[in-house]
Order: sequence, then structure tokens, then C-alpha cells
Amino acid sequence: MKNSNDPEQGYHLIAELHGCPKELLEKADKLKEILMSSAKDAGFDIVNEAFYQFDPIGATGVVVLSASHISAHTWPEFNYVALDIYSCGWAEKAKKALDLCLKRFKSNKFEIKEVLRFR
Repeated sequence: MKNSNDPEQGYHLIAELHGCPKELLEKADKLKEILMSSAKDAGFDIVNEAFYQFDPIGATGVVVLSASHISAHTWPEFNYVALDIYSCGWAEKAKKALDLCLKRFKSNKFEIKEVLRFR
């Protein structure tokens, strides 16, 4: 298996976040704030973003990175976030972004799956 920071390899984190405070999950602007700041603070270059507000509550969004993406879908009624972080060759940045998201969503229980992808 190649090194997870190999530029020829993709690194994918799939996370299930439980127990997140409902008020962090209800609105697209809060979701955007969490994902954008986590991507930036992890050292990624942000190239685009798109967020959608569900009625009356819940949001979905994606931050497009030069190295791939971070996306999330919220279910405030279940205090749940489905989080996806994919990075081409930058495992450490992806792990840092995940740690930041876990803290900012205030998840009290989470499951994480790591997938190495080859290009």
C-alpha cells in the first residue's frame, strides 16, 4: 500500500456524526461557515462552493477544493451529519479538516471510514 500522502493516491474520509446540536444543523449559512473554515484552517485551497437550504430546516453543501472536496448533509431532527472529505494526495490535510469538523459540529459520537483510492 502506498503512503497516504502520495500525490498519486486519493484519501477519502466518510464520517457519520451523531449528537450534534440541532442549531448547528438547521441553516445552510451555519453549515457553510463550518465547512469553509474547516477547509481553510486545514490548509486546503478553496475553488468553489454550493449550499442549499431545505424548508423548514436542514442543509446540504459542498466545498470544492483544488485537491477535491468536502461535503455534508444535515438532519437536524436527528442531530446527525453525513460528512465526506476527499483529497488527492493530502491525507494529513483531510484528517485535520475532519478533526476541525468534529469539533465545530460538536459531535458526541461518530463513525469514520477511511478509504484509499488510486488514480
